[in-house]
Order: sequence, then structure tokens, then C-alpha cells
Amino acid sequence: MTIRFVKICFSAIVGLFLGLIFFNNVTDYGSNFEFVEKVTGMGDTFAFQANKWRSINSNTLHHFFYIGIILLEGTIATFCLWGAYQMATKVKAENGEFQLAKSKTTIGLSLGILLWFFVFGAIAGEWFLMWQSETWNAQDTAYFLTGIFLLFLIFHTQKE
Repeated sequence: MTIRFVKICFSAIVGLFLGLIFFNNVTDYGSNFEFVEKVTGMGDTFAFQANKWRSINSNTLHHFFYIGIILLEGTIATFCLWGAYQMATKVKAENGEFQLAKSKTTIGLSLGILLWFFVFGAIAGEWFLMWQSETWNAQDTAYFLTGIFLLFLIFHTQKE
């Protein structure tokens, strides 16, 4: 039973964390919009001349990408909180029912890995060469959060 409560708490904590990120990006849109604009524009990368064809300098596309990121963050928060709720309602149920209740959190944590590893690590980090920027480099955070989400996912998918 203790492991079930821990899984419920972890799911709720991740949901709240992503909910805060979502809230901050909606209420302070400009702060991180500048990050998206600078990373996709690639202006401060040292290999810009050879790779400038990759850069995106369309304000419309910057907003499109940023809104997509915000929506993904909101989706992750929703799935993790929904999963925490479903698990809480099945905390005393048989193993099969509780395993089924974990599915929403599994989706949320998997989407978190998609966001932090693929979007920030692969697309921003490698395609837009974010790793070359001294100012607009969030790779450490991206890989740290990928690891956290992966650890939560591994723990979460283990049978009780």
C-alpha cells in the first residue's frame, strides 16, 4: 500500500510541477518566448554561418512553437494529475485495477520525456545548436528533467 501512495504522490507532484511551468509560461509569456526566439534564430551560435539555413526568423513560427510547448506542458500536467486522481480512487483495489489507473500518469511521464529529451535536447539542442549558445543554453536542465521523468516512469511502471 505504501508504494501505491508514493506513486500517487509522485504523479501529483509532477503534475503540479508542470502545472506551475504551464501557469508561468501563460502568465509571463514574454520571458520564455524570448528563449524560443533566440534558440530557433541561432544568432549567437558559433557555427551560425555554416548552419544559418536551419534558423527560423519568423515571429509567427516562434509563437507557433512556443504555444505548442506550452500546450504540451499543460497536457503533461493534466495527464499526471488525472493519473494521480485515478490511482487515488483505486488505491485499495486489486492489482489489475490499480495498474489500469496508472495509465494516464504513464502517458504524462512519457510525454515529459518527449518534451525534455526530444524537443529541448534533440530539436533545440542539436538542430538549432542550442549547446553552442552561452546565453540561451538549457541543455543541462533538459537532460536533468529527462532523467527525472525517466526515473519516475521506471518507478511508476513497476508492479507493487
